[in-house]
Amino acid sequence: MVDRVVLEIGRTVLVDDGPAVVTSLHVAGVTVRVLDGSSRVVEWPDLDQLREPNRADAGAVIRRLQPLWSCMSEAGKETTLDRLEVVLEIVTGFRRGHAELADGGEPREPFGPAWGVSLTTRCTRMAALLTDELQNDRGHRRRLDAGSSRRTSVSASTVYNWVVRWRQDGLVGLVDARQLRGRVPFDVVLSTEFRSAAALVVGQLDGSTSTVNIDELMRRIRVRMLAVGLDEPVPQRASLQYLSQLMRERGHTTRSQRTRSLRGTTGYSHVPVVRIGEVVAIDATRADVLVYDERSGKPISVEILTAIDVASRVVLALRVVARSADSVDASLLMYDVMRPMSQLVEGTTYRDWRWAGIPEGIAPPFTPAVWNSLEDATLQGEHPIPGLTPDAIRSDHGSIFVSAAFEDVLRKFQIDLLLSRGKRPTDNAHVERWHETLQRAVQQLPGYKGRNPSQRGSATGRIDAGAIEPLVTATELQRHLRAFVALDYHRTWHQGLVYPGVELERLTPLSLFDALHAVTGRIHVPQDPDLLYEFLPVRWGTVGGSGVEFHNLTYDAPVLDGFRAVRSGEFRRQDSAVPFFYDPHDVSRIWFRDPATGTVVEVPWRGAHLLSAPMTDATRDRAIGRIRAQRGAGMLKRGAATELIARELGALSTNAGLKEWRAQLAAAQLRVEQSRRDHDEAQAAIAEAASLDNPAPGTSDFVALPEDSAGLSVYRDDEWPDLREL
Repeated sequence: MVDRVVLEIGRTVLVDDGPAVVTSLHVAGVTVRVLDGSSRVVEWPDLDQLREPNRADAGAVIRRLQPLWSCMSEAGKETTLDRLEVVLEIVTGFRRGHAELADGGEPREPFGPAWGVSLTTRCTRMAALLTDELQNDRGHRRRLDAGSSRRTSVSASTVYNWVVRWRQDGLVGLVDARQLRGRVPFDVVLSTEFRSAAALVVGQLDGSTSTVNIDELMRRIRVRMLAVGLDEPVPQRASLQYLSQLMRERGHTTRSQRTRSLRGTTGYSHVPVVRIGEVVAIDATRADVLVYDERSGKPISVEILTAIDVASRVVLALRVVARSADSVDASLLMYDVMRPMSQLVEGTTYRDWRWAGIPEGIAPPFTPAVWNSLEDATLQGEHPIPGLTPDAIRSDHGSIFVSAAFEDVLRKFQIDLLLSRGKRPTDNAHVERWHETLQRAVQQLPGYKGRNPSQRGSATGRIDAGAIEPLVTATELQRHLRAFVALDYHRTWHQGLVYPGVELERLTPLSLFDALHAVTGRIHVPQDPDLLYEFLPVRWGTVGGSGVEFHNLTYDAPVLDGFRAVRSGEFRRQDSAVPFFYDPHDVSRIWFRDPATGTVVEVPWRGAHLLSAPMTDATRDRAIGRIRAQRGAGMLKRGAATELIARELGALSTNAGLKEWRAQLAAAQLRVEQSRRDHDEAQAAIAEAASLDNPAPGTSDFVALPEDSAGLSVYRDDEWPDLREL
């Protein structure tokens, strides 16, 4: 049976500043007289039962105080009521605040307004009385002897502060926060009206107006509340903390406020990804392992670029690149995403990922026995790494992912770019979790430097006699990480992978990829042998008698002989320029697609044979800048420009005094090496495609497949696929 509280005239109701006396009862509620003598109507829905016995003899409490009262311990309630009695006696002369509730002998001199004594004097007198009570309390003496309490007196300033806080915040100001059971939510100490007004005022900060401080926000809130007839005291500390929280959520700068205001109209909500290739997450991270730079003989840092299919968690591409990855690195990562790869393991050796073409057929497994077979099967043989054309790319706001060059690549293949919110790594959680998984691979290697400097060993990165083990190179690190993906990560059970209907099965990324492929039916993979050049920027130049010039470098090859006098409009309408594929990671050559054959042909720099240093766009610009500074810009327009640039590049690579240049030179070396591997592979594919178009007599490019082929473990047996059939 629910207890009922009977309110009658003369009983008290606990309100914001203390007990209020009921003066009348009516249908809507009760009328009470508060401490200043004024009357106030409290409606029935605003009242709640005061469930614990209380010395204030209150039969009810206003509803917004009840949660705070419930959060307090018994000792906290006693302390609060003690302080309330002290404050009320100082201010009114009566411990319960009202003359009709007076105890014998009240009001006592000098408490209350009747004696004409200042507030400071009253607080001093009350502090003396409280000190006497404390010293005569035997229970407190025992606590002093036991060492559980150190308080021997109550100061006048403490009592004065109680009065000040009570006048500011009412009963809430007298609560000892140490006595609360955990943190009190704002909706307990702040009214609904105040919180609504604060949300409206802070919500107006949308970046179009200048941001203001907390005091101005508080003034605007008061004005808004007064406009609707609300003039209630607000706890100062809690209100300031609440506004500070709202401002943290809204942002302290106009830029962050504008970003958050736009979230109501932009796609920041999470959606389920159910198809392979629907969303591919990409990101770059600093490798927690030092690698050996063969040119300088020094340890250097590198970065790891990864692309993961969100639906299946399959790692589609992984590249180890020089520090400060650029837009070309991001574009070439997409190139790897669109190429199915495989890794061959023979005995105790394994080769790096290689372009394997499209699987002839995919027959996804549907039984647990087949799904679990990847974990139990031997490591020998081919290990597939799927490729696909994604519908969308998920990335953060890194400069390489929002660059014009990367966006051009995505636009060319009609891929959407989904950007994470600022400072929200959980928006790209799958690839961030992958970075944690990488620790399992890099901690096996010499040169592992830990997650932060405090974890780094004293011999880490040493290449002298004190070195523990020789460091791996960047190429060896890439091979190691790719082998980890194919032989470990793709074959390991992922707890987060679930297939409808068999939720308890232990799925690996490749197993789920096969199962999801059976649902979607097909995937699109562009398999042109010269696919690489679709990911490189295009430069337009006019071919002359000596070739074509870009950035003071002249390129020439016999393939350009038929284009040295091109008519205006042949390649583009406005001029006679010819398009060339340009790789900023290796500017010692460019590439030209012959319109007659459709073949991409290399066009080298005329001074390439003089090079003794890696030439990227950064090293070229550095060399040209030094020539201009030392010899003047006119030297670059003479016939000796080619020799000067090659000589300056050699000087830059051998001058040990240029310490600030070493890191850039090491990065250039890595980029040139990777670029040459990519182009050599593409040229080999082009040559293979040409041989398939013109097979030798008595040969066939058709390869029969085993009858028991299933899933992504079956690829063509020949070196390259039949590109004419794809």
